[in-house]
Amino acid sequence: MTEFEMGATKTRDPKLVKQAATIWAEATAHRDLVDASDVKINDSIPLIEEVLAASGHSFLLAIANEEEGVVSFAAVEPEREATAANRGELRFLGVAPEHWGEGWARRLLIALPEACREEGFTDIILWVYADNTRAIWVYEAMGWNATGRTRKHEVTGRLEAEYRIKLS
Repeated sequence: MTEFEMGATKTRDPKLVKQAATIWAEATAHRDLVDASDVKINDSIPLIEEVLAASGHSFLLAIANEEEGVVSFAAVEPEREATAANRGELRFLGVAPEHWGEGWARRLLIALPEACREEGFTDIILWVYADNTRAIWVYEAMGWNATGRTRKHEVTGRLEAEYRIKLS
């Protein structure tokens, strides 16, 4: 484990996978106005495990508070489409819904570039639902830029937009 700015910890520890998956299931349920359930949490575990298994350069970046443990996380791997050498892909970024609006995503995004540079990434991309204005606002405020590329999400069919940030 490596400690980064804003109290973020970079890890590949499988013990954090269930915590990250729980946050992801709860956050996506809250975003989409549906109920989270144990089934959704169990469905999220393989998604996070898949990121960590993708490469020796994959990792989780997590921030915890003293009372509850992990309250936000990011899951990063080398870009899946490999459109550029040394490009990382932010596959998941989740904040426990009870902590939305408290700056946890911003803290992760501040620590993320250093953690990615340590893995040799020179830039990072992410795909976000094009109608997720809350997330897009945070990404843009933190220096991410829309690339103009879009696609349909492979499971939901919802339109996604690609964002990228160069690491200096």
